[in-house]
Amino acid sequence: MADDPSSRFSWHPEPDLVDYRDPKHSRPALERLGAEAWTACLDYLYREAMRRPIGPDSYPELRRRLFPDGGPAPAPAAPRPSAEVLAEFRRIAPFQYNAQHPRSFSYFTPPPLAFSIVGELFAQWLNQGVDIWHAGPGAAFVEEEVVRWLTDLVGYGPGSFGVLTSGGVMANVMALTLARDLHLGERRGAIPRGRLLEGVRVYASDQAHFSIARALDFLGFPSETLHLVPSDHRFRLHGAPVAAAVAKDRAAGLEPLAIAAVAGSTNTGSIDRVDELAEVSEREGLWLHVDAAYGGAARLSPRLAPLVPALERADSVTVDPHKWLFQAYDIGGLLVKRRADLPSTFHREPEYYRTSRPEEEPLNWYQYSFEGTRRFRALKLWLSWKHLGSEGLGRLVEMNFDLAAYLARLCRESDDFEAAPEEPELSVVCFRHLPGGRAATTRVDPAAMDRHQDVLQRALEVSGDGWVSTTKLRGRTYMRAGIVNYLATEADVERLLATLRELARGIEPS
Repeated sequence: MADDPSSRFSWHPEPDLVDYRDPKHSRPALERLGAEAWTACLDYLYREAMRRPIGPDSYPELRRRLFPDGGPAPAPAAPRPSAEVLAEFRRIAPFQYNAQHPRSFSYFTPPPLAFSIVGELFAQWLNQGVDIWHAGPGAAFVEEEVVRWLTDLVGYGPGSFGVLTSGGVMANVMALTLARDLHLGERRGAIPRGRLLEGVRVYASDQAHFSIARALDFLGFPSETLHLVPSDHRFRLHGAPVAAAVAKDRAAGLEPLAIAAVAGSTNTGSIDRVDELAEVSEREGLWLHVDAAYGGAARLSPRLAPLVPALERADSVTVDPHKWLFQAYDIGGLLVKRRADLPSTFHREPEYYRTSRPEEEPLNWYQYSFEGTRRFRALKLWLSWKHLGSEGLGRLVEMNFDLAAYLARLCRESDDFEAAPEEPELSVVCFRHLPGGRAATTRVDPAAMDRHQDVLQRALEVSGDGWVSTTKLRGRTYMRAGIVNYLATEADVERLLATLRELARGIEPS
């Protein structure tokens, strides 16, 4: 029987929350803590998150509020009771970005599904290190099953595989590592490093995620490796201009290596013509990676799946369930057409990860990933998918898509808003306020129009009635609504535009 925690941990005001071996002592205390913590979460949800998307404070103002002594406080020296610690959570709860607010149209932060939150709770109590099988036996199988669901989602067949990551950046870095070590390595006859990385070209759209350039830098390629090819008027990359760029580079003695396409760009939600790019990559012998971190989830909907075709033709695909699968942070993923590509690139055999029963050949996830120890990320998605099913998840995606189309239509039919493009590809709407209407706007200095969008976005933020970000399209400033909020309705979109109109009455472009 466990010792009385009051004797071994008497130095703490709540010893039964430190030594929780004996249920007689600790279970009531843990139940009390759980109830109080869950209440604090629900108080945050209904008192703060539903009140406004984000606070009015600027960065310097909020820093001064949370760091009244001018900077972070020193680490606490003495133990404190749980009530005081929960009070600390309540102190910082009002100063968050609140994805649950119905007019919160974020970068790509959805309100997490309830079972995603429950999955996080379970995962933290289980505390599995999903690297070697013995450190997370059941977790290894749950991730394998979730990966199967995701490979099915993108259309991969037998022999495909994948691994969960922290997000799209890590997945994109890992994908280009595969292209470097496998695809380029096969051509160069050696593991490509140093000078063997020179003279290579990777093709991407001007709408590609910043992590593509970051990955090439991280992997040691020269800065000129990334060849940006202009997108069309709807911000999509086509096959023909990439083929022309490949031909020109080959003629110059360079070596085309890969195409990094995007299916649902962060900036506009645009979808590159992956079918055309697959034709180019197959004809030219290039690695094709598709960043479908956001847009891949559209394939859950039979109605929307045709918008994101040909993912199955890619060598690798990035997905991000913490975007349009409505998962709590963090969970991304890299999917590959050939399972062997992952261990061929990432497998190293540390001496402390040996097994006395090699004939069992367990699934050791560290062999497939850039990471070693990883969180049990799969559990929350596994539970959420079981709770809603593919049909339910697809319904939520369709709701967001339809709401974005409604916002774009309202802009298109009004005289004081415009969207670019006029009809969104997915659920991102980039739009501008036109002070005085479309005709009057032609007489406003373009730089003043850009400043007007920034000032109006900040006014909306301060008002607390809604939230959108801003972005640049072809050098001009737009407000950007990334609609991955399944709690939002058409009434919320109408109110967003009404609030912007009201705020704009007091703002003169200058």
